[in-house]
Amino acid sequence: MVAETCLTKPTLIMVIGSNGIGKSVFAKRIVRSVTNSVYIEKDLINQAFLWSSRDGELTDITRYLPPQELIGRNTPYYRNHILFQSYHCMLMMAKQSLLLDKHPVLDCTYLRELRWGYLETVLIPQLTGVKYALKIILLYASSPEIVRARIAQRGAQRDACLIDDEQWKRLLEEQSLIPTEIEKHDHIKLDNSDFASADANLAAALAYLRS
Repeated sequence: MVAETCLTKPTLIMVIGSNGIGKSVFAKRIVRSVTNSVYIEKDLINQAFLWSSRDGELTDITRYLPPQELIGRNTPYYRNHILFQSYHCMLMMAKQSLLLDKHPVLDCTYLRELRWGYLETVLIPQLTGVKYALKIILLYASSPEIVRARIAQRGAQRDACLIDDEQWKRLLEEQSLIPTEIEKHDHIKLDNSDFASADANLAAALAYLRS
């Protein structure tokens, strides 16, 4: 049992890394270990937005229920009305948590966005006036094939396109497992190739958060 970690100021904790690297499991362990932390997961927010309501009267309470068929992630609707809004929703939830002296833990890939300057252009300006520390935990694997095998094993519908060789190649071009741009920011890199190192990685992450 890991003793709870207390941070001295509101801290935005970003747990980032490629699909299938084990971010969600690791981020949840961080949340359980850090006092006053809040878990914010992009996949959950996406899932909430990936449906449109049934036709009907406003008073039809069943319209609050999501349909069985969700909007596909490879559609123009997702790219235009869900993708960017999901990131914005995460950031606004994180900002609200920081203003309440909590420690939001963001669980999201962020590799492509990191390369494109998301932190400098979007995240940091949006948090102007908020007193907080920013900590980035990058999980990576020693080989892309380790990640691909995990993606295939979990068999999630959202990952279906990544099994295709061309799609996988394109993903690696867009999302390097360790983007060089991360060197501009305070961070820690943790090799999550072997889940047997999970406890050691957690201890290293908590020590980094306290530093």
